[in-house]
Amino acid sequence: MPVNHNVFQNIYKAAGPPKPLTAGIIPYNIQSPRGNMVLYDLAGQPEYYTSHCACIEAISLSSPAIFLSLVDVSLSQKEIGKQLYYWSTMISSVCSECPHPSEVIVVGTHADVVNNESLLSRSKAIEDLAKAIFKKQHFRGFIALDATGRFSDNMKKFIAVLSESNDTVVQQCPVISTDCHILYAFLQQMGPSEQVITISQLLSKLQADETNVLPTETSKMIPLLKILSDKGLILFISNKHSPDESWIVLQKSVLLEKVAGVLFAPKDFGEYRALASNIGLVPIPCITECFPDLDTHMLVQFLSQLKLCHLVDSTLKIVDTSQVLLDLTRGSDNGSCYSLFFPSLINVDKPDSFDPAYFNTKGSFGWLMRTKEEHQFFHNRFLHVLMLTLMNGCGGTEMACNPELTSHNRSCIVWSTGICWNRKDGVTILVDVVEQFRSLYMAISLPGPQCQELTVLQDIQNICNQFCPSVDVKEFVIDPRQVSTLFNKGVMPSSLSCVEISELKDAILNNRSGARDLNGKSVVLAEWTNADADACLAKLIGIENDLIGPKLEDLMNEIGAVIPSKWRDVGVQLGVAPGVLDGIQRQNAEKPRSCQVSFEQVFNEWRLQGSKTTYTWTHIIGILRRPAIGENDLAETLATKFK
Repeated sequence: MPVNHNVFQNIYKAAGPPKPLTAGIIPYNIQSPRGNMVLYDLAGQPEYYTSHCACIEAISLSSPAIFLSLVDVSLSQKEIGKQLYYWSTMISSVCSECPHPSEVIVVGTHADVVNNESLLSRSKAIEDLAKAIFKKQHFRGFIALDATGRFSDNMKKFIAVLSESNDTVVQQCPVISTDCHILYAFLQQMGPSEQVITISQLLSKLQADETNVLPTETSKMIPLLKILSDKGLILFISNKHSPDESWIVLQKSVLLEKVAGVLFAPKDFGEYRALASNIGLVPIPCITECFPDLDTHMLVQFLSQLKLCHLVDSTLKIVDTSQVLLDLTRGSDNGSCYSLFFPSLINVDKPDSFDPAYFNTKGSFGWLMRTKEEHQFFHNRFLHVLMLTLMNGCGGTEMACNPELTSHNRSCIVWSTGICWNRKDGVTILVDVVEQFRSLYMAISLPGPQCQELTVLQDIQNICNQFCPSVDVKEFVIDPRQVSTLFNKGVMPSSLSCVEISELKDAILNNRSGARDLNGKSVVLAEWTNADADACLAKLIGIENDLIGPKLEDLMNEIGAVIPSKWRDVGVQLGVAPGVLDGIQRQNAEKPRSCQVSFEQVFNEWRLQGSKTTYTWTHIIGILRRPAIGENDLAETLATKFK
């Protein structure tokens, strides 16, 4: 493919002189005969990783992206591999909603400091390593670049590969409507003071334009703005309580570079401001003072919408962001009694120990999640969204803002890798990530067998599936006699006595009295009956519905009434004997609603023949997903409702 040097020249013109330290994300709009591109230059410091992920998630909804992953070829293979594994995990997470895999080009820097012979061998090794790592992306290759040669052979190769990737992405992008083109042209005419506007302001301008052909209803405008935001042309910040007050950000660099670049800047950056307390609290007036040219309410919505923070009141209870901002707009309060809580800005370690009152020996449950592969890990974005979710589920408990308070005076304690809170009903929950061991563990102290509204484990699993989709994990139940040690600092997950959670599920479903002592290892320590213990464990690990088994009326309403004609196919997959199915068919052939009647008899046969392991919602949902049945949508609906 011929190399188009105009593309390269346009990149240079857009980027300008190189900056010694990139702060946040700097977007560059690049125009060329091949089409227009937006280049996002991401800062490489770990402090920015969470905000990078949040921003890319917002602009990678349906259009695939091209990622240029830079590695220093002078580093060791181990360090290069570590960096590539990080970016592979991050790309899989932020682009999980895209229908097509992202393009990845690995670029080697500092090639000029390595001799040619060594560079050749290193390049081959890095390319092989990257090919193995970026399995879930479309890996285009590795190219080592010499910063001193703008038109070297490798630079020409890089431009050719980049052009190919660009063509692929353009072909895969969904075609946008004429209305989107007209809307974007209209937005580009906005003046410098109108780079951040609300939908209501936009609609007022459209209504005043005599030549306007665009819809002027909020409900019809929002889908157009979401498409433009997905294309990287604007940023759209939705307001669920008041859609008319949703924000349209035309100058993306204002938020991506200036706001994110300042809020999360490392201490050695010129952009750094000492805004946050040691537990990640930034008062609203500090936001206003730091960014006087931007609307504070818009910034709070922007940061909250990206799941970077929660708005909390003076008692440090989480509040409804949209409702509070609406109240502030109507009143004269400047928001001085509110702060933003950023998990990524927490700068305290886990306490050395907790007050013994936090741990109740009547009942305890310990759970461990560990990555299967040595190179896999739980990245910061997952941890920080998890902390926000768990904080939201604390039931109105308060965080400690005064570091001088002793631990037993706090309803909720946070540190850089975890959270612990003591609920009003006496339940204490601790969640912590141990990065060096690729592990996350949870400890729950229970005053009794009641486990209502205790879905922490399911919350963790759901967030892991969403933000770490490429990470394979194993789950274990920890010996309850060791759960109290999880409240101490420096816990070694490898020293814990554990049982795989799949074994526990089978034990509970097959033999309720056997879950207390599984394979010689205790899995529950309690002053309860075995039935109470198993019921509580079933609730905690998400098999409560499986423990009691599906109700016939639910099976008929949710499955028999929806896919009646598939009664025989479902019966075959459930293991009902062919002779029995033939008998059901002959018996009901002439009856009204014969399919529904046949389905009911199939479910009864399944209940009578199946074991406690197989007569479960989990099993029937798995049956519906099989190719022979092909009811994936129905399976997902039932999984949400009954699992």
